[in-house]
Amino acid sequence: MVDSRFRRRRVEIRRKEGRRRLWVLIGISALLAVGGGGWVATESALLDVDHVAVEGAIHTSPVDARMASGLRTGEPLLDLDGARAAQGVSSLPWVREATVVRRWSGRVSIRLIEREPLAVTGSIAGGAALIDGSGRVLEWVDVAPPGLAVLTGLPPAGPAGSLLAPEGLAVLAVAVALPAELRGRTAGVAPSAGGRGEVDLRLHPDGIVRIGPPEDLGRKFDAVRAVLAQVDVRTLNVLDVRRPDSPVLTRR
Repeated sequence: MVDSRFRRRRVEIRRKEGRRRLWVLIGISALLAVGGGGWVATESALLDVDHVAVEGAIHTSPVDARMASGLRTGEPLLDLDGARAAQGVSSLPWVREATVVRRWSGRVSIRLIEREPLAVTGSIAGGAALIDGSGRVLEWVDVAPPGLAVLTGLPPAGPAGSLLAPEGLAVLAVAVALPAELRGRTAGVAPSAGGRGEVDLRLHPDGIVRIGPPEDLGRKFDAVRAVLAQVDVRTLNVLDVRRPDSPVLTRR
């Protein structure tokens, strides 16, 4: 009969051998994870871009956003340059800001914040061009939507994505700052005939308000409101508020 002490010894030896084999297997797995990680990250289809989604697009075509990003399905997620992709999307006319978010599930999201049209002017195509607050041309349209400031007397706007001519920026600054009650009485905002970055308002039904350069606009608009509330605009020729403390009115 085998002594129980020898039996216990054999069991202990087998357990030690089993633990040794387990640690060997763990070590081999770790080496594979470290040594083969590059292959897994760059070659495995499990870590590829499977789908590129575009979020927040109203005026921007999702197809155009994907094309501008340079992102392609099948490319490795670790090779994805999110900043470069976002920069490409931000070059599209309507896009003010773009961010790119990747998920290890293989989904990549392009998130857009679009620009807002604030003014309209003529385009080289003969219709109207929508303009944002920075002077960027967003889109050409056949008919201008209501409620936007109208810029007149400027060179026709170029294609979407271009900027207004320098003289148009002063006009735009006055137009977007116009209070609602004055915008409703204004037929257009234009550069002054004398140039030098000065701006005029063309009133309904007739008459001109000389604003001058786009500075101290709050006081100038207050002067315009005060005068228009007291005069018969049907005979108004020119209202000069370049010095808002002493406006000058001439009649036809």
